[in-house]
Amino acid sequence: MHRSFHSRLILSLTLVAAHAIGLSASALADNELLGPNETRQLGLEEVWRRNLSVPAGRQSIVEQKMVVHQTQSHVFVEIVEKSGEPKPAESKPVAEGEDPAPVIDEKAVVYARFQVDSDLSGRGAIDQKEAERLAKNEIRRMKRRGIDAELRNRTIPTIRFYTLSDDGTVECRDAESGDLIWLQRVGSNMRGYGGLGVDEEFVSVVNGGELIKLDVKNGQVFGVTSLEYVPLRGVVHCNGFALVPSIGDRIAGYGLVDPTIDPFAEIVAGSSLAMPTHAADSNKVAWGTSKGFVYVMEMEGEPNVQFRLNTDGIVSGALAAAPGERFFFGSESGQIYGIKATREGEVLWSRPTGEPIYKSPIFFDEKVFYPTTYGNLMCVSASDGYSVWPQTVPGVQELLGAIDGKIYARSMSGSLLVMSMEDGSLLGRFPRIKPETLVVNRYTDRLYLVNNRGTMQCLRRPGSVIPKVVKSSAPVETEEEADTELEKQEPESTTPKVVDPFGGGGGADPFGDTMDDPFAPAGGQDPFGDF
Repeated sequence: MHRSFHSRLILSLTLVAAHAIGLSASALADNELLGPNETRQLGLEEVWRRNLSVPAGRQSIVEQKMVVHQTQSHVFVEIVEKSGEPKPAESKPVAEGEDPAPVIDEKAVVYARFQVDSDLSGRGAIDQKEAERLAKNEIRRMKRRGIDAELRNRTIPTIRFYTLSDDGTVECRDAESGDLIWLQRVGSNMRGYGGLGVDEEFVSVVNGGELIKLDVKNGQVFGVTSLEYVPLRGVVHCNGFALVPSIGDRIAGYGLVDPTIDPFAEIVAGSSLAMPTHAADSNKVAWGTSKGFVYVMEMEGEPNVQFRLNTDGIVSGALAAAPGERFFFGSESGQIYGIKATREGEVLWSRPTGEPIYKSPIFFDEKVFYPTTYGNLMCVSASDGYSVWPQTVPGVQELLGAIDGKIYARSMSGSLLVMSMEDGSLLGRFPRIKPETLVVNRYTDRLYLVNNRGTMQCLRRPGSVIPKVVKSSAPVETEEEADTELEKQEPESTTPKVVDPFGGGGGADPFGDTMDDPFAPAGGQDPFGDF
């Protein structure tokens, strides 16, 4: 009887301890995400919260990538408040052969919105014509009630999250709704996974000595390519090639669109310390090496190294790319750079900071944010590299994203920080919120957090139903225009003048009779002559 009682007592204590541990773990995981009170304090709202397809929580995540697909888009037919006067379109530079994008009034009141379905096989799916018909009927009904409204079409690029787990699970999830698009398991976890690459057509995964290629739309496996060189890390896509940093100081390229293309390998000085960065508006990639060089490779035509830059200190982090073929990075000696990937390579600016920089900077709205090893965050102008903020912000470990002029970051102690993008002033500190897995959003006005259990949370400004894709145009190249004007001017003659080095002014002979005899007496008399 006593033995049975003790057994029940031990079992009860065990269950209580397990329950307490579970509550503690749950509380810890919840502290990694924002609750209702915190979201209200930050002026945000939760859009969705989903469990990722990871076997053991966040520690199973090998790599996550957020991709804005320009060739895949959502079309909306909106009913908006009719403006009294047409607003002039903003004068933005438009590339030759492209149509100017319509100006969307973000402040206009939206009465209704109809989404055009790309797949009409589903129940209740509507096409563009049907969406416009419904919108026009609604506008007529609103007009009878005295409300003036108009119709407008709006196209939003598709935004997806791709997650690779250490068991080979690849999932594609809609970044706006959190819905799972497709799920695929590839390769063998015995060989390990290096990372994934994504473009408009393919998703590729490095698994040991193999490159697995999938369809970006449905996750179907297209094929497996044997890598000729042992990979060091993941893969990046550029112009139909999968670039894989490999041993032997190589950057190896394998064809994606045409798998029959022979692989190529470019040998450089030093191994890559981070994944190459692809400039989205061009077919160029750039990376830093262990020998203190930054390389830029041109992927148009036959891939080749365009130029290399000998930097002051090793560049450990991935480079930040910007429109106009620009790249930004910092070195371990504290030097920060802005370069342009021209044929010969152009250093836009270079500035000393005095603090080592090992992490990747972030480009946002013509500003570059550099987190230093000492926990200071500096903000410089992308045009000249000079500080935008009056001083650096201390205690910052890494950035998360930006919404409506506010920067969200993780502090050195792990808590959530909110700063002003204008001057770097601290707007709020939340010690209870400790985001563990950082999903840095460089593309939209959304904030993403992942907790220890692999639960992902999406936050936005209240009422911001349509995501705002961050766009930045390259600055006007006034210097090139000035150089063009100088080339038009007739240059001065460069023929050197033949001047006698022993001649005087006007060609006079220095040994001529124009100079008086220093041994002659006053009056010109001979001192050795008769008196």
